[in-house]
Amino acid sequence: MNKKFSINKILEKDSVLKILSVLIGILIWFIVLDHQNPLSERTLSIPLRSNAQVLDASNIRLVSLNIPNNVDVIIKGRKQRLDKVTANDFEAFLDFSEINSTDTTELRISLPRYTGDQDIIVADVNPKIVRIKLERITRKEFPVIVNLVGKLPDGYEVVNIKTNPNTVILQDLESIMNSVERVIVSVEVEQILKDDSVINKRIEVYNSSGGIISSLDGSVQVSVGYNIAKTVPISTTLTGEPRSDYYVQDYTISQNTVKIMGRYEVLKDIESIEAELLNVENTNESFQKDLKLILPENVQLYGSPDFVTASVNIKRYSHRIITIPKSSITIFGGDITGQTNYRILEETITFSVKGPAEILNTLDVKSVKGFVDVSNVTEGVQPVAVRVSLPSGIYMEGEVFVNVETEKIEPSPTPEPTPGPDGEADATPTPPPDSDENIKENQSGT
Repeated sequence: MNKKFSINKILEKDSVLKILSVLIGILIWFIVLDHQNPLSERTLSIPLRSNAQVLDASNIRLVSLNIPNNVDVIIKGRKQRLDKVTANDFEAFLDFSEINSTDTTELRISLPRYTGDQDIIVADVNPKIVRIKLERITRKEFPVIVNLVGKLPDGYEVVNIKTNPNTVILQDLESIMNSVERVIVSVEVEQILKDDSVINKRIEVYNSSGGIISSLDGSVQVSVGYNIAKTVPISTTLTGEPRSDYYVQDYTISQNTVKIMGRYEVLKDIESIEAELLNVENTNESFQKDLKLILPENVQLYGSPDFVTASVNIKRYSHRIITIPKSSITIFGGDITGQTNYRILEETITFSVKGPAEILNTLDVKSVKGFVDVSNVTEGVQPVAVRVSLPSGIYMEGEVFVNVETEKIEPSPTPEPTPGPDGEADATPTPPPDSDENIKENQSGT
């Protein structure tokens, strides 16, 4: 009874009644609020940003392909407030700033930051974790190789090929750098023949399979310097005469060809390079001599000295005594009317010849022929020089004469040719021999 009395007494106080009224009002307000604007949940897709560029400071690069561009954020609050929230009210961020090794394989996505003015709760984000793949950026140095495209004309080559720079430093992912097989610059032959020895080209980067690595291809420009060389024969000319009774058996030079450099427009008209004259005047023994090469204007030598060494073999002539019958001697240049008879009185003629031993030893006496010119012979017996036809390289020493007897023949109505006694030479002169000049040369012995 006392308790009941005391409660009633408390309730009779105004302050208590006021407090109870307020609490009851609040309760009723929440009941109405839950009915008209209930608590709710909403999912929004928002952009996911990152600071992957900070990896460059550690020479690391993100190579993942599965990082999402958007994430889902889950928010809670009164429905009317949630309806006013947009994706632009959030900031979702993937932070790479703490990574300093390529061993990291996943990153956690923090709850997106809400920047709006609605009274909501950011409850969750999906996905919470992103798997990543990182790779280190490396630098490597490679030599630059020049690749000629096309074919040069015969006898030509490109020499002194240099690139500036001669090596290049490339930078990319470690896996890409490990696949680089070679770095080249391709230069067309047609361009080489037209340009002035320097060509600017961009590099081509190939892997071990022969494929181009596109991320590095063309990344560096180099200058290609070069020279054009042509291989041409060397020639020289003998001048002078060895001492009497000696001859030049043969001669050689230390090299038969030489490489010359210059512009293609200059080189294409050069067929050979001359060495200075090889003088054998008054020599009687073999010798060697350096001959300076005579170069045309705007032409240089490549890879050889400016002279060649000539080796000359000087030999002494061998001598041989030859005897031929008068039947081997032909008379020409006489009276063509047939009214004069010519006869050589000697049965044989003997003379000396000289020449290289290897030729002289093979000389067949039966092949040696003599000729006498009787065009200036008068009546009676007169000596006439014999001209002898000899093989090339064999010469007659001095002169040899035969006595030619002339005899006038009275004309007859029906002249008939009469052979000379004892099978002597034909009394009727023959036309001059075809090899008249060669006979004179062989007789001279020089």
